[in-house]
Amino acid sequence: MFIEVLSKISVLFIVLAIGALARNKKLLDGDSTRALAKIVLVIALPFLYFHSLATNFTRELLRSVWVLPVFAVGMVAAGYLLAKYLSRFTRLDRPGKATFIYLATFTNCGFLAIPIANALYGTDGVMRVVFFNVGFNLLYWTLGVWTLRNGSAATDKKGASPLRNLINSGTIGLLGGIIVGFTAIRLPLFMLDAAKIMGSATIPLALLVVGSMMSKGKVGNLKAYKNPILLIVLCRLILVPGLALLITGLCGFLSPLARAIIVLQSAMPSASTTPIFISRFGGDSQLAAAGVFATHISSIITVPLFITLLQI
Repeated sequence: MFIEVLSKISVLFIVLAIGALARNKKLLDGDSTRALAKIVLVIALPFLYFHSLATNFTRELLRSVWVLPVFAVGMVAAGYLLAKYLSRFTRLDRPGKATFIYLATFTNCGFLAIPIANALYGTDGVMRVVFFNVGFNLLYWTLGVWTLRNGSAATDKKGASPLRNLINSGTIGLLGGIIVGFTAIRLPLFMLDAAKIMGSATIPLALLVVGSMMSKGKVGNLKAYKNPILLIVLCRLILVPGLALLITGLCGFLSPLARAIIVLQSAMPSASTTPIFISRFGGDSQLAAAGVFATHISSIITVPLFITLLQI
């Protein structure tokens, strides 16, 4: 089972490597990577949300997925508390500790989780990732922004109100898809086809963005932040998914697929958008790049491991 899961995920990491190679060959730079990230976040991902929900969401499905946002909030909260405790064992300054907590708490739940869920579980898996992300995004734009701003003076005064960030194209796509799916509104086929085309661009573009961002994680930074990086990997890739595996195993009301998505999301590496958030809200940019790189490389082994443990 481990080899089977690893082989499916390895395809995605090859695309990550292509993104990193493109960055090293100057085909992508910081500006173009940020532009691609905005295209994914503002255009492609909202269309993916909308099309998935508009064409698959039903009242019956709601009964089986409503618990996912609740678990998302619980797992983020657990990760935050663990990261807060582990940060005491580092010698980082205040911005560094804020970055440490952010890296250990918030995951790559969209750019990487959606491609992996699609590879392992198909459309049903992607649908459940979308609902998990409802709860995750609630804390991502509130607790996440607050954590970084509390650690240092933010550079973007317009981002001073985290709640305002909850109103974005992703939220609009999510709510629009739920309304269309729940009410069974019949949209013209050409509109749904257009949404499908745009949404399908999410996976390859997101992987290229993650690969480009990963390439910023230099070996020298890994050595300089050796102790914090090890603790981030421990918290993000071992302790939190281990806790998710244990808790979901005790919840008999969860379907096997719902449990798999909760564990998968909990096992994701640090958010690839961390460097972007650092530049906007403050923090340690070198630690951010090193943390994203280290957790993504390590997740090649840890994600298949936890997916395999689900079958035991």
